Amino acid sequence: MDEQRLRQQYEQTGDLLDLLDDSEFLREMIEAEAACGGAIGAGFPAYSLNPQPVDPALWKQAMKKVRLQSILFTELKDLMEAANLGGGTEAAITEARRRIRQQLTQLSEEQQAFFTALVEEDQHRPAELTLRPQVKSKLYSLLTLNDWSEIGQAATQAIQNHWDEFIQSSKTA
Repeated sequence: MDEQRLRQQYEQTGDLLDLLDDSEFLREMIEAEAACGGAIGAGFPAYSLNPQPVDPALWKQAMKKVRLQSILFTELKDLMEAANLGGGTEAAITEARRRIRQQLTQLSEEQQAFFTALVEEDQHRPAELTLRPQVKSKLYSLLTLNDWSEIGQAATQAIQNHWDEFIQSSKTA
């Protein structure tokens, strides 16, 4: 992979990850990985040694999963900030992300169809996005009442922990 190709890709789309949609690029990367025995982890061999070759179809599927999570997590962050949870916001977001990942493993056919279409639509221009306005309601329905309760509990516990730490440090001050 040369700098010229990277520069051209960035100028065209503004996103180097778009290269992962290029089957020729993926083939080159798979060949590069095979040529060096999978040790392309820049000093992190435990993470880069992979005895299995990369399957471009599985890679694309994984990238779609990452894109879906990115869309949902962005909406989640907006939702949590609107809820004004203060010091509990990060704990609530962390718990919600965990629960979203869990729920994404057990989607109904309707949910699966919507999220698949959402990711496909996301590759178009913003003016063409018709499903994006529905993400908030789909996010609400993706998580169960128990999930929402546990998310609130995570926020509450984080605030309580912060308060306890404040009281303890005030005693010694």
